[in-house]
Amino acid sequence: MVWGYVLGKAAARGRKSDLNILLLLLAGGLPDFDLFARQPAGTLFGHHGISHSWLVIGLLAIPFFYRFGRRTVPYFVAVIQHPIFGDLITNNIPLFFPFTLRGQGFELFESNPLAAIGLEVLGFALFLVYFSVSGDWKRRLESNYWNKLWLMLWFPVLALTIAEAVWYFEPTVVTTIYATYALISSVGLIWACMFMAIRSFMRK
Repeated sequence: MVWGYVLGKAAARGRKSDLNILLLLLAGGLPDFDLFARQPAGTLFGHHGISHSWLVIGLLAIPFFYRFGRRTVPYFVAVIQHPIFGDLITNNIPLFFPFTLRGQGFELFESNPLAAIGLEVLGFALFLVYFSVSGDWKRRLESNYWNKLWLMLWFPVLALTIAEAVWYFEPTVVTTIYATYALISSVGLIWACMFMAIRSFMRK
């Protein structure tokens, strides 16, 4: 989510663009909705399956580019960075789908887990700086059906992140660091966007 925000905002620089921050954050975590399927990892609808395929994401983006043009770019970048930048480096993705579902990647979490965690912490730090300096923290969102929908979709993903940190926790130094980071960053995101939502949806 945070890298989706950072890279999506970077992709929008130099153009007049009123980005929907909630949608941008949601787009950053969108591929991980496959966790709700509870299918075995690496299968078609399991984690790192079809939802992490750069080809599938690209094809699904075509109608949005056709309808909204260049306004789609930041959100597309937010989604595609998740498998291509995040999971390809730290884990693996079905890089050659539909020819095979076999995962390809650098698997940094296996070879150097602290470096992988460092990348996520860096993303969260950049998010905090960008979110504060850009003034996004004090923005008001339009109080409409779509923003309320993005908010309702966004919370289950964060809740799942917290649950995963608890369910799969193992008492090692690395997992303790990662679980702590996951909890702190998730609570931070909840606070940041709830602050925006309260300012937007509860104003008179």
